Amino acid sequence: MATFYVLPPRPFLGRCYATYLQTLFPGLTWDDAVCPDLADHLSSIAADRKDVYIVHREELPEDEDLARGLADGFGAEPGDEVIEVRPGRDAHRWRLGRAA
Repeated sequence: MATFYVLPPRPFLGRCYATYLQTLFPGLTWDDAVCPDLADHLSSIAADRKDVYIVHREELPEDEDLARGLADGFGAEPGDEVIEVRPGRDAHRWRLGRAA
């Protein structure tokens, strides 16, 4: 079974990383142009793990059910775990149900 991490959009996530990096590298500026790259780079490290898939919100249709979007766009199957990372809230974990 696979695990799908549904993350916030790249620009938002990248700004979160940049804010943290400024605490590690005082004086360096992490502008908005590099934020999506930060998100992609760190996401790719996580996605290198077996059966882990990273999906950013902007990759999913806005008007479609999340489960359907993951199945249609990314090959998610019944039983796969979904972890939705939601800004300012706890992550929401659930499993895909049976296909209709």
